[in-house]
Amino acid sequence: MEFELTPFGREAFVFVVNADNPLGNLSVEQVREIYGGQITRWDELGVPGLGEIVAYQRPKDSGSQTALERLMGDVPIMDAPEGYVPDDMGAILDVIEYRNLPNAIGYSFRFFCTDMMGSEVKLLSLNGISPTVENIRSGAYPQITTLYAITRKGDPNPNIRALLNWITSAQGQELVEKSGYVGYTE
Repeated sequence: MEFELTPFGREAFVFVVNADNPLGNLSVEQVREIYGGQITRWDELGVPGLGEIVAYQRPKDSGSQTALERLMGDVPIMDAPEGYVPDDMGAILDVIEYRNLPNAIGYSFRFFCTDMMGSEVKLLSLNGISPTVENIRSGAYPQITTLYAITRKGDPNPNIRALLNWITSAQGQELVEKSGYVGYTE
């Protein structure tokens, strides 16, 4: 069976810290060094007084862990200390935001942090580019995922084509945006 992929939206993979953490930006290389175990202290990133970096991870095969693996490329991910692999994405945000762990860092998807959870964690810029709607739409933000509607290629059901036409129309894209994702433009 062959599938047809129709892009209809975009999402950003983001790194989050406590809102009071003065850090605003990481390079992709610094992320690799944090999650590879080479950078272990906040002062190595120019943030004195926070001590050891508490780098939360997600369980294997979760969407956000897969995104981290993709970002890491050939760099092996360090083993997370016991207790630093919450079962759900919300737990990472809760730990960083509500348990006042100023030295924690985690990752998720922008929609989850800002729209689903309404979290007040700080979303870091990557390579100096913040994960704003404009930067995601333009492709400037370095960690973007495309959202696809996946259908069977050549399916004769006329409702499938009607749905795909609608979700890629101005009205469908408006709904994608209102739901918290970024519409897809080439």
